[in-house]
Amino acid sequence: MTLDYIRERVEVDPATGCWVWSLCVNKVTGYGVTRWEGKARNAHRLAYKLANGDPGPLQVNHCCGNRRCCNPDHLYAGTQKQNIADAIRHGTHSKPPRLRGSENGFSKLTEDEVRDIRRRHAAGEAGRALAREFGVSATSIRRIHRRQAWAWVD
Repeated sequence: MTLDYIRERVEVDPATGCWVWSLCVNKVTGYGVTRWEGKARNAHRLAYKLANGDPGPLQVNHCCGNRRCCNPDHLYAGTQKQNIADAIRHGTHSKPPRLRGSENGFSKLTEDEVRDIRRRHAAGEAGRALAREFGVSATSIRRIHRRQAWAWVD
């Protein structure tokens, strides 16, 4: 594979010189994504590797502030600290979204199940029995009932 692979999949922004990735973009991170060697890869990291070699353990950072940019002249191997400093300078730094409840991929429960647990626990069902049924700990049931967890769910 050569850098032509990248060039064929970008649109050049004449104002900035950015090579803007025109195919799939990760909806969470905003980075261009492609498949290479059977795996999903960040397009900018692949562009850097094809132009400059493997960056090793370092990240591939954008000096232009455009996450979809694949122009090797706008990329450099650097640290997370440098990446955050760049993002602050470009005004693109933001905290990742906090995914609550069933939006969080690690959640074992849904909002409807939490409502059901609260209703049934308030009606006298034992926390341990509910915990077994829903596949969580008795502590989790107690925290849900006391609104120490899932507090936003009515």
